[in-house]
Amino acid sequence: MSAFLRAGARSTFVWGEIDCSLFMADWCRAMRGVDPAASLRGRYRTALGAMRHVRRLGGFETMARSLMAGCGFVTTEAPRPGDVGLVTHPVVGPVFAIRCALGWAVKSPEGVAVGDYPAVAAWSV
Repeated sequence: MSAFLRAGARSTFVWGEIDCSLFMADWCRAMRGVDPAASLRGRYRTALGAMRHVRRLGGFETMARSLMAGCGFVTTEAPRPGDVGLVTHPVVGPVFAIRCALGWAVKSPEGVAVGDYPAVAAWSV
């Protein structure tokens, strides 16, 4: 996981290529071989485009639950390192994240932010 997070920290944030949702989905794909964001890849290139998809799919939580369940991921009330979730970042609001030993890791324009963000929903990986 540390190598994945370090690589994410070095990668440039690009909407529709490596953003918070696709970073989390890339982790799922690496660990389980399934991509919960497959239907979103290549469908947006801006923050506005991403938000259009979020709204079309019922909002962040509804979208996340649908995409994760569709790939067979099971929710957890006790996320452990390696699990993924939808968390609330204090500045940007809902974001997708990977649970690590220090908290939730979120892909951001500055790299990877790690914090003890409140989880809205989490899935076992």
